[in-house]
Amino acid sequence: FFCGPMMTLTSSWQESMPGGITPVSILTLALGVGLFSVVEDMTYAEAMHLSVITGTTVGYGNLTPATNMGRLGVAFYALLVINVMGGLLQPARRYLESFCLQQAKKSQ
Repeated sequence: FFCGPMMTLTSSWQESMPGGITPVSILTLALGVGLFSVVEDMTYAEAMHLSVITGTTVGYGNLTPATNMGRLGVAFYALLVINVMGGLLQPARRYLESFCLQQAKKSQ
């Protein structure tokens, strides 16, 4: 299941988004800021920091949800934002992949 339809869904959704990945990224960040500022009573800067850190999966640990609702919110938000972050990084992956393939061909 995870290697078939689930992988296809998570790797292909960004091609079907109207306007591309940028509006989706902005909306996802706004969702995280809204969620964390309301549920966890964080400032907008703290909520943005937690949203970005969750999306990049860095997880410094300096900001964590204190309530059960906040923890549940982070769990669901992470599922969404990690896929969006993957979509943002897709052009960089394509570039590095083609660069590495060209270097491998040159060295043969």
